[in-house]
Amino acid sequence: MIIGLILSKGSGFLRTVIIGHKFSETYRDAFVAAFLIPDFVFALLVGGSIQSAITPTLSKAIEQKTQKKAWRGVSIFITWMSLFVLTFVVICEVLSNYLYKAFNQGKSEDVVRLAGNMARTLYPQIFFMMLAALCIGVLNAYKKFGSTAFGPPIYNVCVLLAIGLLGASNEESLYMTGVGVMAAAMIYFVFQLFMGRREMVHYRPSLDTKDPEFRRLFKLAIPILISASIVQVNMLLLNSFATRFGDGPLYALNSASTLWQLPYGIFAVGIGNVMLPSLASHYANKDYKESSKLLSTSIKNALFLTIPCAGIFLIMPLDIVKTLLQWSANFTDKNAEMAALFLTGYCAAIVIQSVIFILNQAFYAIGQTRFPLFAGIISMIVNFGMCLLLVNLGCGAMCLTISYSVSCLVRMILLAYVYTTRHKKLAPRRMRAFLIKSVICFAALLIALYLISLVPFDQTGKMRQFFWLGVRGVFAFAVYFGMAFALRMEELQIAYDRYIRRFFKKKSAPAK
Repeated sequence: MIIGLILSKGSGFLRTVIIGHKFSETYRDAFVAAFLIPDFVFALLVGGSIQSAITPTLSKAIEQKTQKKAWRGVSIFITWMSLFVLTFVVICEVLSNYLYKAFNQGKSEDVVRLAGNMARTLYPQIFFMMLAALCIGVLNAYKKFGSTAFGPPIYNVCVLLAIGLLGASNEESLYMTGVGVMAAAMIYFVFQLFMGRREMVHYRPSLDTKDPEFRRLFKLAIPILISASIVQVNMLLLNSFATRFGDGPLYALNSASTLWQLPYGIFAVGIGNVMLPSLASHYANKDYKESSKLLSTSIKNALFLTIPCAGIFLIMPLDIVKTLLQWSANFTDKNAEMAALFLTGYCAAIVIQSVIFILNQAFYAIGQTRFPLFAGIISMIVNFGMCLLLVNLGCGAMCLTISYSVSCLVRMILLAYVYTTRHKKLAPRRMRAFLIKSVICFAALLIALYLISLVPFDQTGKMRQFFWLGVRGVFAFAVYFGMAFALRMEELQIAYDRYIRRFFKKKSAPAK
């Protein structure tokens, strides 16, 4: 699964690079803006509800030997969701230009027009992505994580091919790229359906709204559904405010978002998705001690790996952006500087969002979906209020992503407080010692990066940029892990076993 996540995030990152290379600034901003509403609709309708509602429901049913009953409710839920999504896609197709004018006030007319037209080619992908999410949710419930790991990389590779082969700075190429992206989503669904073909045979189309299992699942899914959309609402807010900082802010903000989500997506999301079905099973069996242990281990492992990434992004954001994203004259030094500012503000979010994701999964595993929604709404209000205040006070572009990180901190505090006070038997244990040791390791990493930055090095040329960035990154991780070893942090051994040893472990010879 980890290999799949690395490939997924890596190919997603390459997509951002190729967009900067293939499109000029106007078409680049239009490309990014075109995805905002389809992504928002997907998150609002299916992004979180499919996996976070179906996975724990089926996990508990598998544990309690009630799969037939659970599948009846899941089948009805999916049938209604499919009809609803198809209807919504048609509405979006008809109203696309009006939607983009309403959501993109302040942007140039050309960007809004191009984005609205391109979005028409993207709306059908919502349906295919929903079906793929269904298959992933089912496979995760059966703990077949390897079967879900390579779908996203396949989708991203197909998108890369669409952009690379069809993309150019003219209207026809922009729209054809959108068609290619939609085709990638269809391929993604077909692949996930094939991987889940044995489990999906239990699906039976039905519209029986009186089924008690469906009603229970529906009540669980609605808060998750709305909560999952908050991420996209926050992105819409940030994009709206970003237009006040001159030309090219949308792509810069999107680039920074792609970069910080690399470690978050690989480590936190991977760990959280693996935890969800197991935690739901432990809770169903009333094994609270094991539930607490699993949650503790998941949070610690995610933080142990995301904290050093946040430190590296904090100390050398401009070098990271220029090395990884600046491949042509289309991505100027000004674009790089703005993306670096946004990335600096996002650094704290790498760590905070990791905790939020795992705590949300913990709430969903025990059937508690309303409070994560409440915490998300509060964070959205904080994000909007801080952006409005700081922008009107004349603060720089970085204030947007700082506002986002602060709003995430508020959300994390709310989730952690309520989970640990309402569910004391399930609360994570021995966190204080871990956090103290992590702060020491983080401080050592920052000092090491500062000292090595004093070494003069000519970064002329892309190969030199990659070499110097790699040297500093490896040095920073070596110092961080070395300090963790000195402090005897057990998370170091877990990280080694999970991410390093398995790649080099040789198969044992068969017994004679």
